[in-house]
Amino acid sequence: MFSPHPDDIAISMGALAAWAARRIPATIVLMTDGSEAQVPEHVLQPHIDRNATLPEKQRARGMIRVQEAMREAVTLGFDSNVVHLLDRQSWFLRHRTPAGYMNPDWTLRDVNGFEPGPVDKHAIAEIRNIIGSGSEIICAVPDPNDRLRMHRMTTRLVAENRGDAKLLTYECLSTVDVTGPQTAFPFDEGLMDRKCAAILEHCSMRERRKHFGGYTNPGTEFYDVIVREKNRALARDLGLGAPYAERFGWNQ
Repeated sequence: MFSPHPDDIAISMGALAAWAARRIPATIVLMTDGSEAQVPEHVLQPHIDRNATLPEKQRARGMIRVQEAMREAVTLGFDSNVVHLLDRQSWFLRHRTPAGYMNPDWTLRDVNGFEPGPVDKHAIAEIRNIIGSGSEIICAVPDPNDRLRMHRMTTRLVAENRGDAKLLTYECLSTVDVTGPQTAFPFDEGLMDRKCAAILEHCSMRERRKHFGGYTNPGTEFYDVIVREKNRALARDLGLGAPYAERFGWNQ
């Protein structure tokens, strides 16, 4: 499971991850440590010196968020060692891009101006090493039609380096509109509670929303509240016989 930042897995596919945790070997790959997120000073204070420099504060943010992702994994039913940090948040895109860059048949669309900035070749090699080989491997990535560039970049890098592995795309809160054929995963109150508990492990982001509001979702309600209603509405709109649902796309 490839997470652009710590917290994307719990928010977007927490119920499916919790259901599968004790049955299927899995790795949660953090593409970045999320260290460039806006975090209130009081969250950092226990982890930094009074005269900490900006780089030191950034490292502290990354450390806090990776530790939160490890607690998330445990809450979902994994061991904390399934969390693998690919890189610090040091990737940039040189140009704005349209939201979608995949064709309906899942081939990559040639979008003029899409340039993943200076991505280390070692990072791409590590993606290939993590995925390994074999058609039974499933790589979970954000839906390509997402308004956040780091999410789209994650999907592109994994899609281009997955070999024979299957691709599963999950719907983020920042997804503009899902791409291609979709399937729904219905689930009950117990899994919803576990998913929300995993989301709540990201205390730094809860404090960020309290103080600064959301990037893509207005208001200061934390993600567990937003996601619970979103998953409830999806199950209701699809007419499923379950109180909640997550939505996924498949590339067999």
